[in-house]
Amino acid sequence: GGPFKVGGPIWLGPLHDDDLVQTALNRVLARKSKDDNKDAPKLYPDMELIATRERLAGLLTSVHEELKDVPLYYQLPSLSSTLKCSSPPLQQFKAAIVNAGYRVSGYHKDPQAIKTDAPSRVIWDIMRVWCETHPPTPNSKSSQKKRNRRKK
Repeated sequence: GGPFKVGGPIWLGPLHDDDLVQTALNRVLARKSKDDNKDAPKLYPDMELIATRERLAGLLTSVHEELKDVPLYYQLPSLSSTLKCSSPPLQQFKAAIVNAGYRVSGYHKDPQAIKTDAPSRVIWDIMRVWCETHPPTPNSKSSQKKRNRRKK
């Protein structure tokens, strides 16, 4: 046997309230119009004054588009590291999953991670094909480590 990782605990319920995320996103994206009544009470601050407004909109959009019924995610660099190959382009990897007939989304906490309802065998098949068409180069770090181990 080899080493294995134990993870947990796992939260299987929804991570976000969809209505709250959509309301927040609408408020962040709202623009002031010339017709706004200056005397009307403001329900929320002028979002154009928030310095991180674009970043916040990106995060809320990512959360809104994330698959709600998939609790776990895959990190492409981790998959590639396991197989000792380069990481496939994120959009190309997502397209392969969609073409296999499964759903896929990003993961709001990691730009190089995906959430999908594809079984793990499909993910590993896609990675296997990627590694066959993009083998590690002789000068890659993993190849150098192997050579150093052989010298010892």
